[in-house]
Amino acid sequence: MKQLKFIVLAGLAAVLVSGCASSIDTASVAGMQTSRDAFKSALHKEYTSLAKAEQEEGDADDTKYFIKKAKDAGLGLDVLPQQLSERKIPNHAKGQLSKARMSLVNKLWNGGGELTPGPAARAQAMFDCWLQEQEEGDQSEHIRACRQAFQAALYDTKVREKTVKLTSKKKAPPAPMPAPFVVYFGLDSADITDGEMTKIKQAYADYRLRKPGKILVAGHADTSGNKKYNMRLSRYRAAEVSNRLMELGVPRKRLKWSRYGEIAPVVDSGDNKREGKNRRVTITFLR
Repeated sequence: MKQLKFIVLAGLAAVLVSGCASSIDTASVAGMQTSRDAFKSALHKEYTSLAKAEQEEGDADDTKYFIKKAKDAGLGLDVLPQQLSERKIPNHAKGQLSKARMSLVNKLWNGGGELTPGPAARAQAMFDCWLQEQEEGDQSEHIRACRQAFQAALYDTKVREKTVKLTSKKKAPPAPMPAPFVVYFGLDSADITDGEMTKIKQAYADYRLRKPGKILVAGHADTSGNKKYNMRLSRYRAAEVSNRLMELGVPRKRLKWSRYGEIAPVVDSGDNKREGKNRRVTITFLR
């Protein structure tokens, strides 16, 4: 990437459209009305900046990739950090990138996007930037710049989360939130059994007692079968649990659901393995 990429990594979005990728319409996505979700709105901004930087270099493939993620985020869709398997990453870099992605996913899974939307979105976009530069592999300074930007943003989320929590403590000692409720599913199924429905009813009872500001509903799958199919299956599971909560009386605006497929297992079973503890939906209360 040219010097312009470093401007993007510093947080500026002013870029000129040029090169062989100039026919790709990034301007309309940049100017679109975005979701009211602060995290997704911030993702839209970050991915738009990356797309424009790639467009300046004439990299059509990555321009299309990043601008699609920007558009999806702007529309309010779930946009996840890219998986290593989607790029040709050299073996020597896979270990560090895998650990970095897991740290990022854990941060997002535990409410990082809600508590610190700006830094969390920055961390996700810079991880994708790092992955893309690592695949190209011909400019070590650009790999380093993306990696350092990711690490700085991830650290920023931790610092700001502490500030948010300290501020909350000073205002009033809130009632503690319960541990996440975990609803388990059968193999290749989004059906909720009577036993698991009891957990959802308990979550609703605690909702009425604790009055959380937001309820995160996250769907997961085990590693058996196709990854794309498992992503869809985890979405169906999250949607099913969300629907049951709404039927019980939780307002739709209190719910935020997402799907993680097989990327955040509680049991590291390896690929293409059946594991009941990974076929789950978690219900997490946030203030």
